[in-house]
Amino acid sequence: MSAALPATRPTTEGGAAAGCPCGAALGPSVYPTARGAFSFGLRPCLRCGRLVLDPSPDDAALAAAYDRAYYGIGARKFLQPIESGLDVFRGGRARALDALVPETAGRARRVLDIGCGDGGFLAALAARGWECHGSEFSPLTAQRAAARTGLPIRTGALAEDAFPPASLDAVSIWHVLEHLRDPDRVLRDCARWLVPGGVLLVAVPNVASWQARAFAGHWFHLDPPFHLYHFDPRSLTRTLADAGFEVAAVNHFCWQYNPYGVLQSALNALGFPRDELYDVLKGNHAAWSSASRLVQVLLAGCALAPAFGWSLLEAVAGAGGTIDVRARRR
Repeated sequence: MSAALPATRPTTEGGAAAGCPCGAALGPSVYPTARGAFSFGLRPCLRCGRLVLDPSPDDAALAAAYDRAYYGIGARKFLQPIESGLDVFRGGRARALDALVPETAGRARRVLDIGCGDGGFLAALAARGWECHGSEFSPLTAQRAAARTGLPIRTGALAEDAFPPASLDAVSIWHVLEHLRDPDRVLRDCARWLVPGGVLLVAVPNVASWQARAFAGHWFHLDPPFHLYHFDPRSLTRTLADAGFEVAAVNHFCWQYNPYGVLQSALNALGFPRDELYDVLKGNHAAWSSASRLVQVLLAGCALAPAFGWSLLEAVAGAGGTIDVRARRR
C-alpha cells in the first residue's frame, strides 16, 4: 500500500462527513472502529452505496497520520524478505498490463501510477519499454521511488491539467483510491488523460467481503483514518461508470492482500494492539522486542494455511477481501 494523493477540495474539513463525493446524502453509521484515541464509523452513501469514513479527519490530522512509521523506517516500506515477495507481484501486474495494451506506432506506451509507492511497478514497466510517470503524496516515498526508478516522481495532488487529454495509454490506482479526498474527481481526470479505450487498473478493499463482515470493526482493511472510502464491486462499478469507464473484469483474489487481511483481522479481534504485526513487517518494531509481538508472529505462521483457504473460498463466492478491476475509457 502506498500513500494517497488528496484532492484539492476535501469532502469535509474534518468532523461529521458532509456527504459522498458523488453528491448524495449519507445513511446511519455502521462498522464502528477505533485507532488510538480516535473513534470512527462508516456511513453508506444513499446513491452509489460506498461507505464514507465518519468523522473525516481534516487535512492537518491526515498529513500528521502519514508519518515515517506509516511508510516504514527503512529504505523501503517493508522488511527486505517481504519486499522481495511484493516485487514478484508487482512484476506480474506489469506483465499483465503489458499484454493488455498493444504497442503504439512511433512512441512508447505511456503509463501513470498514482500512489506509486517505491516505484517497483513502474520499474518493471520501464524495463519493458514503457514511458513511466508516477506520483506520491509524501516527499519521502517520492524520493524512494525516484531513487529506484531514476524517474522524476510528482509529489502531492495532481492538477487537472497535469497531463494533456488523451496522452496516456494506462493508469494504475492500486490500493490508493480509498485514500483520496475526492476519488470521483481523480477518476474523471484519468478518463480525460487516457486515450479512448485506454486501460485503468484499480484495486480496493471489498467492504462486502466475508472478512469485512466477519471481523467488522476489527477488519484490517478498514485502516482508519487512512481509508476515507470503502467500495464493494457494485459501488465501484457505478463510480467508474460515472467517471466515463466501462468495467471489463473484476478479480476477487489477490495473494498480496487477501490472506494477510484475514490474519491481521483475526489478531485484531483477539485483542492484540491494532495492526501491530503489520508494524513489525515494516520494521517499526522487532518481533522479539515483546512477548506479545513474538506470539503474534507465531500465531500468524500457524494460521497462514487457513487464511489462504478462507481467501480462496471467499473469492470463489464473489466476496474477496479485496477486488481489482480492469476498466477502459469509453
